[in-house]
Amino acid sequence: MRPKLVVNDVVLIDVEHSSDPAINRPGVYVHWRLDEGVIKVGKSQSNAKSRAFEHLRDNTKANGFEMRELQDDESARLILFNIRLDRDLHWILSAEAFLDQALNPLIPSGRLG
Repeated sequence: MRPKLVVNDVVLIDVEHSSDPAINRPGVYVHWRLDEGVIKVGKSQSNAKSRAFEHLRDNTKANGFEMRELQDDESARLILFNIRLDRDLHWILSAEAFLDQALNPLIPSGRLG
């Protein structure tokens, strides 16, 4: 059986304008940096990479951390858990909830009560 989610671990500043179909898919994203660990976990049902970059543009912030700090940081990573097949879209919600709880990001999503 093939996995439902494909993991893409990329350098954040290298992929903002990438049109690679493997990373421009629905899925869950994790912002990570060596000195902070997991910063933000989120999801998109259309394009997880694009949604991840909206946090930088909008400067999402909490707990003294501002997402714009990642914009030019060569150590910042974006880990994408993209679905392979559109019919597996429902897995995104479960994967995001699991990762948000398990990874305890610096900026929590606020969706889990």
